[in-house]
Order: sequence, then C-alpha cells, then structure tokens
Amino acid sequence: MTDLLRTDLLRSDLPADSPAGPLLHELFREQAARHPDRIAVRDTRQSLTYAQVDRRSDWLAAQLHSRCPQPGVLVGLHLERGADVVVAMLAVLKSGHTYVPLDPGYPVERLLFTARDARLGLVLSDQAVPAGLAELPVLRLDELTQPDGAVPAPPVPGTADAPAYVIYTSGSTGRPKGVRVPHRNVAALVRACGRRYELRHDDVWTLFHSYSFDFSVWEIWGALLSGGTLIVVPHPTAASAQATLRLLTDEGVTVFNVVPSVFRHLTRAARRTGLVPSALRYVIFGGESVDIRDVRAWRAVAGRETRFVNTYGITETTVFVTYRLFTDEELDREPDAPDGSAFALDIGEPLDGWELRVVGEDGAPVAPGETGEILVAGSGVALGYLHRPELTAERFPLLPVPGGGTRRHYRSGDLARLLPDGMFCYAGRADDQVKVNGFRIELGEVEARLQDAPGVRELVVVRTVSRIGEPMLTAFYTTPDTAPPTAGLQGEREHQERLTAHARRALPAHMVPGLWVHLAGLPVNPSGKTDRKALSAWPGQPPRPPSAG
Repeated sequence: MTDLLRTDLLRSDLPADSPAGPLLHELFREQAARHPDRIAVRDTRQSLTYAQVDRRSDWLAAQLHSRCPQPGVLVGLHLERGADVVVAMLAVLKSGHTYVPLDPGYPVERLLFTARDARLGLVLSDQAVPAGLAELPVLRLDELTQPDGAVPAPPVPGTADAPAYVIYTSGSTGRPKGVRVPHRNVAALVRACGRRYELRHDDVWTLFHSYSFDFSVWEIWGALLSGGTLIVVPHPTAASAQATLRLLTDEGVTVFNVVPSVFRHLTRAARRTGLVPSALRYVIFGGESVDIRDVRAWRAVAGRETRFVNTYGITETTVFVTYRLFTDEELDREPDAPDGSAFALDIGEPLDGWELRVVGEDGAPVAPGETGEILVAGSGVALGYLHRPELTAERFPLLPVPGGGTRRHYRSGDLARLLPDGMFCYAGRADDQVKVNGFRIELGEVEARLQDAPGVRELVVVRTVSRIGEPMLTAFYTTPDTAPPTAGLQGEREHQERLTAHARRALPAHMVPGLWVHLAGLPVNPSGKTDRKALSAWPGQPPRPPSAG
C-alpha cells in the first residue's frame, strides 16, 4: 500500500458532507516532502521534481494572493497543456481559490461562455487571450520571472468542502453547466481508486486528455497524490495512435486512462507496427462502452500482463462512480456472436464511499433486472452547478435513505439495470429518447440491438431530418477494415440491405433506421467521445475521424 493510502489525512470514516479532511495541495506537499527529487511532471520542454513544483506553485500562489487577497475567487486557466498547468492548479488552490479550465484548444465561443458564466475574477495565461477574455484581469505567466530563492505560499485557511475546481459540462438543453467539485471529493476518489488499483509511487501516468475534461482530474491528482510521475502528452501526439504508442513505450507508462474509441485506434496501430508498451499495469476506460474485441486484439499483440478496467462516471460525481475489472477468464472466452461482437455494458460496482441506486419514475427502487434511472450519493457528489440554484435543486435533491433521514443525491439521467450478482449494467440515457412518427424511441436501446449487426465495428444512431423535413433515425457505422465488406457502390448497398434486414429482425418497425451511413471513422469531440452533435447535423460532409497514424 502506498504512502498516500497509509496517511491519516485520508481516513475513510469522514462523512461525505464533512468539511474536515485534506486539502489537495496539502496532500501534494506531503508527497513533495517524502519524494522531493522524484519527477512529478514532464512535458516536451521540462521535467519538474516534486520539490520544484512545490516551490514554483508557492511563488505563483503568492502572486495570486497579492492580486486576489480574498479567498474564493474563480481563476481561469488559459494555458497550453504542459507542466505549467499543474503548477498553476496547485497555486490557485494554495491561494484559497478555485480553478476553472479554459483549454485554448476548445472553441473560442465555449471559452468566452465559460468565462462569462463563471464570472471569473482572474485569468492565468501563457499566451495572448481572445478578445472577450482580455476584458478580464489577466496574469501572463510567460511575462513573470521567478526569483532564485523560495517564496512561501500565503497562509490561507481553507476547508476540504471548498470547491477545488469548476468544470463545464454540456447539458441536454445545450447550455453548458459549471460543476463545482470540492477538495474532499477528489481526495476520496484517489483514496478509493488507490485501493482498487494498488497505486504506487513508481507509477508513470499520462495527462492524455484536455484538462477541461474531467477525466484529467483523475489523471493529474491520481498521479500527484500517489507520488507518481505525470507525462503530459502533446496534442499532436495524442492525435496519432502510433505516436501515442511510442510515447507510452518510451516513457514506461504504467497507468493509462483512455476513451474506448481512442483505444481502438491504438490497438490497430499496435497490430500494424508491433509497438507494445510493455510497462502498462492498467488501462482504465471511461466515457463510452468498451468493445471487448479491442481488448482481446490488444492482448493478442501485447500479452496478458496489463489489466483492463471499465468505469462509469459523471462530472457531477467526480469522474468515476463504479469499477469493473475484466478477468482473464472472460477475456479468453470466445464470443458468442459470429462477428465477435462483445460490447461491455456491465459497469461493475460502486467505489468505496460512492452509492448507486436504480429507481423508477416514482423514485422507488426497481426490481433486479428492471431498468431505471441511476441516482448517485456519497463521497463523489458535487456541490452543485455554479450560479444555477434551480437546476442544482432539481438535479441534486435531498432524498430519504434507509434507516431514516435524507441525503443529497445526483440524478444522472442515465439508465441501468441491477444484475443478479449485484453488478450494474448500463442501459443508455433517459434523455436519449426521441420522438419519431409519434413513437418515443430510446436511442441507446436501438444501438444496443444493432451493435452485433454483421460487418459492423462501431455504430451510433441519431435523430436526423430527411430531405422533406421529416424526423428519422440514421445509423452511422464503421466496418472492421474501414470499408464496406464488398467493394463498390453496389456492394455497399447490398451490405446496407443486410443491415436493414438484421434491424427488422431485432427491432419493431418504428425503431429501424431509415438510413445507413458508412464512415471511415466516427467523429470525436475534444474530450475524445463520439461527437453526436456532428452526426446529428447530417446530411453534409462526413466529419473527420481521429488520426490513426
């Protein structure tokens, strides 16, 4: 067990709503005291030890405190992905403030909305900022010079219930929402996952995702609070499967967090090039359903040493809610479907300190095997939405719990079933319901029934509008070799006729897609998830898939 998991500061008997407990920068300082000369973070320009990160963030915290002496300011981080992002996050926390990611790789309109909606008090940047951000106070890190000597961080009191960060997530209404997550939630996440993954101080992690995406919260703090090394992956490297494999291999990465659709490209590149990151202990999936075929294909090239974990998580519940380790037995088992399809919808069991309930429309628990909405309580539930009290009250209600009393829950809008073995099976989004020709249709159900269609690798169903303005279902799909099984237009038509016949056998007529569109790859958004909005805009030019080169 690691030093982190032995510390009394991460004791597990703290109630989820207790303001007592550790602050993230205090936990980092403990690691810096234990391992001052170990590399904490490395990017393409610099490697910083724990002691160096601690000193630099102390100095920057003093700069922030001189400009914003009252704690609780929302500070935007408009920084290129690199080691300075970690320094800036720690500095914001040490000065008693809350960081709000403003990844420059995101669209300018999204950054401006975030800045205005959050009512930022200051922006930290290492470059010229968009015009709208320039209206705010901006501190340019690239124009500051750190003195040679140590500059202590300001003695700012704080509690673990204070928000550490605000990350914006898209909502079903189209208006992004700022999710306020306190220090204690992140500490609880690392504690719970540390037990599951047996985190070690010699682990090497990647910051593979945008720091505006909550997967990065686990990447950053999981590494730093366990004494590991965080490798910042540049955007061009992350966009290339072969370059990513080379980085994982050269850096000896042991813990890798990835969206399944990206892992698929890595698997193909590994088979093509023979590049195998042999040091990998864990591959942790999040954000999408896992295709077991990709895991099997990886093991066929790389061997059986790496462990694979499926997770279910939500920004509002601090990255992860559940944990599901794939066993050698099930990965070795031959799939039942003729084309080898095996999408893992089993999301496992809740992490220690997290609670998951599946309820019907009346709020009562559903029977095992029945589908209901996921409610989450416990250590990961966020403080609510920034400046959205009505929506917070709606999505974070106080609900009665067994034994009396009430507890705050998060209504996820996700659907699941409780399996006989106590595990949970994901069943799609409640708000994925669309209305076509008077029928209410659950898109997740349509996709689940069609994932096993012959010759289909990936498949997404969205509601589109026909040329005459009628709503319809369109299925976008890829094939194992990125081309239709039979070459030529006639061959593609024949394949789509077979797909339609398969759908008619599996689904009622009103749930059968009216159009099938073959793509070389499904488009992804900046978080690495399938970009359903781009697909919904069809007809038009097919969105560009992620690079596999």
